[in-house]
Amino acid sequence: MESAITIYEINQDLHDNDLDYLLDMEKDNICFFRFTGGNRSETESIVKKLFRLKESNILLFVIFRFPFRFEGKSRMDAAIEQYFNLKEISDAIIYFYSDGMMDMLDESTSIKDAKRQFDQFEQVPIQAIREMLHQTGDINIDVQDLKSFIHNKPGSLFVRTFEGHSFDQPLRDLISAPYLSKNYTEGSQIIINIGYTQDVDMNTFRQINLRLNDLFHKTEIFKLGSHFLNESETKLKVTLIVNGISDPYPPLENKKPMRLYQYKIMKQLERFTRGLSSAVKRNPNSSQKNMTGKFDKI
Repeated sequence: MESAITIYEINQDLHDNDLDYLLDMEKDNICFFRFTGGNRSETESIVKKLFRLKESNILLFVIFRFPFRFEGKSRMDAAIEQYFNLKEISDAIIYFYSDGMMDMLDESTSIKDAKRQFDQFEQVPIQAIREMLHQTGDINIDVQDLKSFIHNKPGSLFVRTFEGHSFDQPLRDLISAPYLSKNYTEGSQIIINIGYTQDVDMNTFRQINLRLNDLFHKTEIFKLGSHFLNESETKLKVTLIVNGISDPYPPLENKKPMRLYQYKIMKQLERFTRGLSSAVKRNPNSSQKNMTGKFDKI
């Protein structure tokens, strides 16, 4: 397995120093950006910063959470616009419904505990992909597989992990969640990664594969991975990643197009300045006064 791959996680309190660090790594790393939509004032700043990662070696996933319905139409409209903006500049986007998250909680749950639980929901796809890439097994799924899978069908992903010994209940009951897309069986392609402990027999392994193939009969299997789980409990642990997931809402009719050309110019300028900076480091005796004068004119 490619141990050189590092997975980073950043949120909407995004700092340029974080981006500088990621870009300076110059490796095929993965970055998860977690964002809760609804504050329209954040849109341009976030898009501008994340655009710096576009066309770099970094595989950018956006974990996007829609606001609660009770927060109002204006906030939801802002979130829908932000969703499509971030979808356009990322490699893949995974979305969550706040209302569905709330359905999983008891009405007496405190705000603090609810936020902690919501955070755990959003951590699941991050952890699933991390384990998938770092877990060596019989048939590995590596970062190149993941890149090809995402770029085959850019856009929204569905990521779900479930585990158990004998899956007696319908798989839909195990996979479905009110805070995730309901159309996951209508995707284009699927990656299935199955972990098994010592005492799982071949009949159990065969049955789970048959049931998954039946449920996702409309979906092409991109890759099937498997690996051994060194745990005492007898169980299977199944992770599914589906691409080509439909958007949760249609684009707003009055949505303003992003001014990506401005960000492209800024990115070209950034590459230019980084190149000069590297040249100065390699040749510290070069005249910095002339370069400073050029930058003052820009």
